[in-house]
Amino acid sequence: MTPRVKQFILEAGDHTFSYQPGQHVVIKFEQNGDVVGRPYTPVNLPGTGALALGIKRYEDGTASTWMHDRSVGEEITITKPSGNLHLRDLDRDVVFLSTGTGITPMIAMLKQYLSEGSGRAAFLYGERTQEDIMYRETLDHLSAGRDNLEVLYSLSDEDWDGPTGHVQTHLGDVVDERFEDPHYYICGIPPMVVDSEEMLQEEGVDDGRIFTEGWESDAV
Repeated sequence: MTPRVKQFILEAGDHTFSYQPGQHVVIKFEQNGDVVGRPYTPVNLPGTGALALGIKRYEDGTASTWMHDRSVGEEITITKPSGNLHLRDLDRDVVFLSTGTGITPMIAMLKQYLSEGSGRAAFLYGERTQEDIMYRETLDHLSAGRDNLEVLYSLSDEDWDGPTGHVQTHLGDVVDERFEDPHYYICGIPPMVVDSEEMLQEEGVDDGRIFTEGWESDAV
């Protein structure tokens, strides 16, 4: 998908996956006598026997390196889907804010919202360069011809004709008076998540309208 991201399709025979779009599974494997587990979020909707996972390889990443070394046909052990990121109100306007691989739960929730929701949606995504943007073709396709969805990419390490810098600083460029008390869903590197929460709170957004996985402030 990008120089460092592969999409993996996990197929589970006659099993049908049931989960709320935005929730994650944990891939588990044994390495050097220890059990390693890392969370990854399906970008596809539930109701099938497959999960599509977009995984970025980090040179010092235990699980991402292990996954990128897998071959077609190998068995992968995963936990049942869980997690705090899922749509709370399909009739409410929504704002999806993410960086890096934090885009994966947002893709799943956006697909559900466009299929079942009734309001406006904004999708803001931050990456380093255009080459690093995940699911750009998917987002461009989903936003084509829709007047209720606006997609914004912000790049931190490349000069281009679009927005630059921290993606959360562009919320005001997209979320205007057309949005009525939207719900905010945020996922990405912990400093971005925490900074976005604080910025929204300063703007008067109630905590009950901001949704994250919930562990990011401890990580910061």
